[in-house]
Amino acid sequence: MSIQITQSDLQQTKDRIFFIVGTSRSGSTLLQSMLSSHREIVIPPETHFFQSATVLEQKYDKSGDKEAFRKQLFDFWYDQKTRIRDLGLKKEKVLNLSEELEINKPSDLFNLQLSMYRKERDKNIVGEKTPRHIMQVRDILKAYPKARIISMFRDPRAAAWSEIKAHFGSPSVFVTTRRWREYVEMHQKLQNELPEDQYMMLRYQDLIEDSEGMLKRICVFLGVDFQPEMMEYYNREEKGFAEGEKAWKKGTLKPIQKNKNEEWKSALKPWQIALVESTAGSKLEEMGYRKSEYSLSFSKNLFYQCLDFSRSIRATLTGARKEGYTDPNKF
Repeated sequence: MSIQITQSDLQQTKDRIFFIVGTSRSGSTLLQSMLSSHREIVIPPETHFFQSATVLEQKYDKSGDKEAFRKQLFDFWYDQKTRIRDLGLKKEKVLNLSEELEINKPSDLFNLQLSMYRKERDKNIVGEKTPRHIMQVRDILKAYPKARIISMFRDPRAAAWSEIKAHFGSPSVFVTTRRWREYVEMHQKLQNELPEDQYMMLRYQDLIEDSEGMLKRICVFLGVDFQPEMMEYYNREEKGFAEGEKAWKKGTLKPIQKNKNEEWKSALKPWQIALVESTAGSKLEEMGYRKSEYSLSFSKNLFYQCLDFSRSIRATLTGARKEGYTDPNKF
């Protein structure tokens, strides 16, 4: 099917786009699946674009030959193992359209790809889901001033256990929780800076305990009507994630399993639970999560922190949990 893209299509994408950000293993793929089951909405696989956008824009600004820069960037995006390639758009088609529309700037090329992905599926609204983009929300809003942001968070103990199980996640609950705390701090800043009609926070347990209620709230936020098909997301034809991600995202091919959010209680060791809670600090209760009865003395906390962190170092040195994508900053 031949898709034509106009400047009006590009503007529509910019005007109605939304981003799902937050912590890893927070249920963002579940939300992606639910929203993509809506007749007006589609969300492609994670792009991670804004983690390297600033570097790419700087290289573009310094480039003397904009067309050559565009060609080099497309060669990198499509010939290397990158996230952009997971969108499944044909390189030649995207390159030809960028030439026809005289698009060279990296962020505008990215918008073209999202527009193509949306139009190929006959959807009016495209979302983008890359959890770690929470640290680039300000950059996102420079490129998309009208974008709506949904941040997702999960109990850090549940998120830590989920990362341990995922082959690409951190094996260290200390590392995972330290990152969780950093993202919570960013969330709190964004919540203070941005209006309520542009930024909302969603907790994973609220989504699985009251799916319909939370989806109705999100639909209001995005300016669309609620559709019952969103509750049957597991029947969707298009999965919305790269084939290589199926091993750790296959849970979205089933109805909601509420017990999965409680696995950490029996799966994590008491010292791991206590370490998560001490690392999260006051942010744990600020985000609505209760502390357990476990605690560690100062000396034991330091001991287990070092022991746990060594797992992360070992995984990094051996490349045991590397996901295998080429770093865009090397372009």
